[in-house]
Amino acid sequence: MLDLHAVILEDLENIVSRSVFWGKLQGKTVLITGASGLIASYMMFTLLYLNDTRQLGIHVVALVRNGEKARQQFADILDRSDVTFLVQDVSQRVDYSGPIDYIVHAASQASPRYFTSDPVGTIQANTVGTENMLRTAAERKSNGFLYLSTREIYGEFAADKNSICEDEYGILDPTIIRSCYPESKRMAEAICRAYAHQYCVPARVARIAHTYGPDWVMDNGRVWGDFISNVVRGENIVLKSQGTMELAFTYLSDMVSGLFLVLLNGKEFVYNLSTDVSITVRGLAELLTQLYPEKKLQVVIDIPKDTSAYLANPVPKLDCSRIAALGWKPAVSLRAGFQRTIAYQESKYKGG
Repeated sequence: MLDLHAVILEDLENIVSRSVFWGKLQGKTVLITGASGLIASYMMFTLLYLNDTRQLGIHVVALVRNGEKARQQFADILDRSDVTFLVQDVSQRVDYSGPIDYIVHAASQASPRYFTSDPVGTIQANTVGTENMLRTAAERKSNGFLYLSTREIYGEFAADKNSICEDEYGILDPTIIRSCYPESKRMAEAICRAYAHQYCVPARVARIAHTYGPDWVMDNGRVWGDFISNVVRGENIVLKSQGTMELAFTYLSDMVSGLFLVLLNGKEFVYNLSTDVSITVRGLAELLTQLYPEKKLQVVIDIPKDTSAYLANPVPKLDCSRIAALGWKPAVSLRAGFQRTIAYQESKYKGG
């Protein structure tokens, strides 16, 4: 049985209780790339939890790039017979000879710090890596392929644009260094469609927004991760802008349940996946300080000289009526989600 923090086990029970066609996974092998990441690791834990609670006999093949990090992060499950770890680059041929029935391609350099420090690596993982995984799906005649894309592929819209559905697109400037991420994600979606058309790979795309939750690495380069690190360490929350950007944050268990819904229940090629409740960056910082008044934390503004890695324009909400039609809706409020996340991180920070 999985020996995980109580917060994570509660999240996993919440995920598997959703109306997803879990039976499709009976006796199947699921390859998950980027398995050390926030979302992918929860998807892997979900499959193992299904084995423990429903005896589905799923085999998980977890592809990771950093073997040492994976050994630390997943020390408690390394000896399980229902999981195989592959340490390799996502762009290399998959070093696994068994069947691969489903592929969840989550490997990506999604942290803004990489957009300027390693733009070439960001592009390669999103394009060459995606093509390699789709080729694998075609060769193994996989039953399903899920690509984790991003709301950033929509680009920029007029300031009065409040929401965007799956068939609307704005402008992306390819000459801006930060565009290495959304432009290559756009290309990856085109590759998914090409493999679906030419090789009948049953590919689906989930365009996700800001996802947060219990994270093995607090300093993950995302704004919420930085804020939680501040709270856990008893430091003032530092804003790298005026904090007027409005973002929709989706708790991890809600996101993962939606992703499995797309993979196993979905009919359309692409789905938006996000909550419809948004908050400004500064509003989030203030909320977190208010949740823990005993820490006496303050919100401090410290804008760096180089802001090229960060979004500068208003972000429209994702219209999620398409996935809502499948029965998905978020179950965890913003306040509850961050309380759960911080409870987990504090436990880890204190060695609990």
